[in-house]
Amino acid sequence: DLLHNLTNHPVSSSGKSSSSLAHALRVFHAHRVSFLDLEEDLKILKDMGVNNVRIPLSWCLTDHDPATIQGGEDIELLEERFTCLDPFYKEEGVRWPAVPKSLLTNFLRACAKHGITAILDLHTYPGGTSIGTFSGVWPRWSRFWIYGDAPATDGNETKEDIGRELFQNFVLWVESLATEDPTAFEGLRGVSPMNEPAHLAGLFFGEKDSILDSSLEFLPELPKEMADSYLAELNDSCNQEAEGGYKCTKIPNGNHLRVLLWLRDAAETFRSSSLPSLGKELHMNIIESIFSSSDFSEKYTNPQKEKMHTVASWWRSATTPEERSTWAILDVHHYHAWDEDCQGTSDGPPVGNYTCNDESAKTATLRRCASWASIYRDAVDEECGPGAKLESAEFSSSTHHLVQRACNDIGTLRQTYQLQTEAARDANVGLFYWSFKMPFGGAFRNAWSFKHLMYLLGVLPHPDESNYDCNHVAANGEPKSEMFD
Repeated sequence: DLLHNLTNHPVSSSGKSSSSLAHALRVFHAHRVSFLDLEEDLKILKDMGVNNVRIPLSWCLTDHDPATIQGGEDIELLEERFTCLDPFYKEEGVRWPAVPKSLLTNFLRACAKHGITAILDLHTYPGGTSIGTFSGVWPRWSRFWIYGDAPATDGNETKEDIGRELFQNFVLWVESLATEDPTAFEGLRGVSPMNEPAHLAGLFFGEKDSILDSSLEFLPELPKEMADSYLAELNDSCNQEAEGGYKCTKIPNGNHLRVLLWLRDAAETFRSSSLPSLGKELHMNIIESIFSSSDFSEKYTNPQKEKMHTVASWWRSATTPEERSTWAILDVHHYHAWDEDCQGTSDGPPVGNYTCNDESAKTATLRRCASWASIYRDAVDEECGPGAKLESAEFSSSTHHLVQRACNDIGTLRQTYQLQTEAARDANVGLFYWSFKMPFGGAFRNAWSFKHLMYLLGVLPHPDESNYDCNHVAANGEPKSEMFD
């Protein structure tokens, strides 16, 4: 919508024109090239001991360089080169601003220079794979699984399998860097095929815990024959003694099978490429919210633990022990801010689990919630055996998703951060902070900007602030910035 709004902002009496689209595209490019200082910011990260970063990007990539846009180009040419029409929102003309491949390779080369490696995370897909602001299509409803994946897998041969094809093409491009841009390839750690796939889908089905109108479901079931076949593939090994004497949790039937099947195929795409032999990794993100609590027996007293065992059991079926110890990394995100049992607020219970100034209750809650890392590790070790590489590629120090209620005092921020990082280190789970910086994030910066948190904790000398002020009025004689010309 930002691209749409910038493009349709009147620049002349005629309204939308090629110059308005050119302006919008140049604004996007200016932000992208200025947001991160490839020398200063990467040096800051490296000096703090950060060796790996995760870069979210959309499915819409381009071989063209927006720096070449002059403003007089034909509008159809600009749309073709620098945008992608969302195939599931054609009727609205929804277009995504393309990410230049040159921007990614420049970043990867800078990472290599500073001794850092990056994970390229395909954060969004056409139609949106989840509901929420991070889907790329919000406030529109997710259409990826219904109109993209379902027609492709459910016997309609006329439909493209857009999601799988996009990831396959992305892997091919990443492979090409090995010979075409070796320095950029050196700065690459691996790829992540999808971010939080079908997040919150479990809220839409299941009699016990469904809180939303079932007509809003965005993750359809697999066809019965396909579901039965895949479920048998997943669970047949559990009908006998688990291999190696490890636990073998049976995967329940349900809408989540569509996601698990897509991710299994993504693992096969990566496995079939040259990337494993070239030392690159697959970072497979999965989120427990795809499961409904009604998928599990009443006997389970800890649904979070059982869901984690289900994830681990699926991971065993999708990978081999050797792969899990080398290039296949399981990634499960975790936030105290959205976990009702972990939340802390300024006004305390019943909204939060503790009040910010209640040191005893706060410490007890934070220690218990930080143990999530060991629950994660234990579940995978029990299902897959030891040696699997694990990470949580998103976490923060926030105690509540509403910043007005969250605990933003330095003491709580320090304790929340330290307990999570210590628990993850003990469980051998890699962590990635939600964002390195968000200079216009206001009060959110305290708990969500790694740079600002490190400033508050006395690690960095400067706060997370931008060199540019949106309200700045140039003085007479002040040089004009070329940033947004």
